[in-house]
Amino acid sequence: MTLSVVVARTNIDGIEYLEEGARAVWTRMSERAQHFPTVREATRVAMRLPSRLRAYALPIH
Repeated sequence: MTLSVVVARTNIDGIEYLEEGARAVWTRMSERAQHFPTVREATRVAMRLPSRLRAYALPIH
């Protein structure tokens, strides 16, 4: 069962997560990631980011 969903992106160094309370600040620490209750809400936030950031919703177990 999925407990929450985060917004993530990949880069050369690995996965980065959208930081809690930030519009487009990224962190490599999953503990600081903003969590969403549904994939739909996380996807909505990812789609509102500028296209050069290319993020996606990632379910966390």
